[in-house]
Amino acid sequence: MKTSLLFLWFFLFICCYYVLRPIRRGLVLEGLGNDNMPFIYMGTALVTGVVVYIYSKFAHLPRRPLIGGIYTIFMVNLLIWWQLFQNPTGLTAGVFWVWLDVFSIMGVTLFWMYANDLFDSSSAKRLFGIIAGGGGLGAVFGSSITASLVQMVGSTNMLLVAAFIIALTLGIFFVIERVTETGAIKRISDDSDKKSKYDLSNFSGVIKQIVSNRFLLFLTLVVCFERITPDLIQFLYHEVLHTMATGSDAIAAVDANLERWRGIAEFFVEIFLVAFVIRKFGTGVSIASSGVLIMASLACFAIFANPLIVVAIFHADEAIRHSWFKAAKELTYTVTSRDVLYAIKPIIEMFFYRFSRGFAGVLILLFNSVFGFGTAGILGLGIVCGAAWAFFGLKLNAEFRRLEVKSQIDKAFDGDAQAEATDKKSSQTVGA
Repeated sequence: MKTSLLFLWFFLFICCYYVLRPIRRGLVLEGLGNDNMPFIYMGTALVTGVVVYIYSKFAHLPRRPLIGGIYTIFMVNLLIWWQLFQNPTGLTAGVFWVWLDVFSIMGVTLFWMYANDLFDSSSAKRLFGIIAGGGGLGAVFGSSITASLVQMVGSTNMLLVAAFIIALTLGIFFVIERVTETGAIKRISDDSDKKSKYDLSNFSGVIKQIVSNRFLLFLTLVVCFERITPDLIQFLYHEVLHTMATGSDAIAAVDANLERWRGIAEFFVEIFLVAFVIRKFGTGVSIASSGVLIMASLACFAIFANPLIVVAIFHADEAIRHSWFKAAKELTYTVTSRDVLYAIKPIIEMFFYRFSRGFAGVLILLFNSVFGFGTAGILGLGIVCGAAWAFFGLKLNAEFRRLEVKSQIDKAFDGDAQAEATDKKSSQTVGA
């Protein structure tokens, strides 16, 4: 039952995000233009840093008030944004882009943090692909809702639809909490999770722990290039999208239709292929595959210069990252402790992820505007970053496999020790 409920939670949240994502893109491209995107990316990094700092002050709370409180804030924020967009400006659109970035990464991070708290690596290999399928289905429904309604009711009123969906999501979370109150798994500590000599209640302690641990370091680097590389592609995609439609509502409608068709493909991949890909090719290939695809696709674009290649790269990368890449990356967290899940994972998945978006904004600004390399410079950067993504993905997989084997050995020894203790107690009882 908890699998079905998690599927529904993820479905609703991603549905909400995909209602908002085309709206955001239309508002920003029409209000600020693509040339200002690097500044928005840098703003995202700064704001996310502040949000993560605030989150760290409350991370010790039980998961019900922690997650429930954050999702309630999301719902209230959407109602505030609806009011602000009654008189929209370019600045409002830019700040909304930043807010939605924080909304998406925090909502998804909290979801997978919770799922990792309920499943071990064996169960995760079987079920995470199915659970992730909720995201694919949510993308289909969310983008379909926007594509069907945005030109009828307007971009601003779609925010009310999103607020209603978040209210439903919050309700599902509380239902799951009642069902799984005793559902957290017992975790066997490994050499990455033994009592840290660093204070994980503060940011500097978390950073020191990440730097001193190979598994966490490679995971962080994968997360960084997972964000930098697609943002380079997204900059090119925006250039193409702006030539396909004019006006925020029209741009949102075109983008939502593209998102819908990708979401349909994504859903079937997540339901039917993710478990097979991870089982057949392993977590290494699953994590590195999108980086390799981007390298090859950008090379093709450099040769043929067909804008449809950019559209295909953007959506293919999104589909892979949301399917077997996401499931495989989240799977690696199952060999970690609760300290990592609740203290370190949010720093990696929120701060470093969005800080990397800010870094991508700096790179785009330098290569596109300051140095004047234009599209050729973005292409070269994308190829290099795709290669780095694939390399660190394979290194992360090697560390994950080592820790997974060690965790299995520890569990076996723990089981033998318990059996020995039971036998000893039985012998004492018989002797008495």
